Amino acid sequence: MKNFNDIYEKIYAECSQPLEELRKKTRNGITTVILISIIVGIILTIITRSIFMIFLAIIISIFYIALSKNNKNYRTMFKEKIIKSFVKEYSDSLEFYPTKGISEMTYRQAKFEYYERYHSEDLITGTLEGGYAINMAEVQTETEETDSDGNRTTYTVFHGLFAEIGLDKMINSDIRIRRDGMSLFNKKDKIEMDSGEFEKKFNVYSTDKIIAMQLLTSDIMDMLLDFKEKNKITPEITIEGNKFYIRFATGSVFEAKLMKKALDYDTLKRYYDIINFTLDLTEKFLKNINETEV
Repeated sequence: MKNFNDIYEKIYAECSQPLEELRKKTRNGITTVILISIIVGIILTIITRSIFMIFLAIIISIFYIALSKNNKNYRTMFKEKIIKSFVKEYSDSLEFYPTKGISEMTYRQAKFEYYERYHSEDLITGTLEGGYAINMAEVQTETEETDSDGNRTTYTVFHGLFAEIGLDKMINSDIRIRRDGMSLFNKKDKIEMDSGEFEKKFNVYSTDKIIAMQLLTSDIMDMLLDFKEKNKITPEITIEGNKFYIRFATGSVFEAKLMKKALDYDTLKRYYDIINFTLDLTEKFLKNINETEV
């Protein structure tokens, strides 16, 4: 795999100009519609003395942005040109499919949280060094609540990147690493780790303390802490059977941003760091698993 700067420079040289031209055209068109809608809304508000006209102008602007052909084309082109190239340049063994996702059954097997609605897209799939299969995609889960008047409100439970990696050994224990504050498991399964700093940021649960301590070594705990500190994202992990699951509450990913350049360096670097961390961490866990009687 290449380092980030090499990947960025190659994609920039091949894809930057046409995509940036489409971004500016799309942004300018949307900006014009918003300004005209607001001006018309203000004028109508003065004439009719109804503030509803301002809200109508805002609604019209939102609908235009959502339905704009240029906006849809730009978002599609961004994924097809930039993200596909980015993933392929990172590793020849990985492919990107923007309209596919990870199955809900796979996500449920990681036992992260209760939810009622599930959506997944932007699938990255392939093999790691050593032939381990990996699937990574954006996942969003939601739940609904009904108040005393019968009104239903939808809440996002999780929105971010989720990955599943196949192992070649069965783990005779469930191991779950969660951000501090999540207490969804039996308290008797909670493990006190050797690192006080790690204890402040993460909770570890397992049905076998010895195996958990053997796999969650000091270098892995340091990796998790460093990533959390640098990226302000807390990775959460489940190891069960012959599967390794990891997720990051990043919010929406791999989406084009009209107010930033098409090849915004910091945005692509963030994607690179998350993918790179996932693969590096998995390799360390795989090494520990292969060296441990599990």
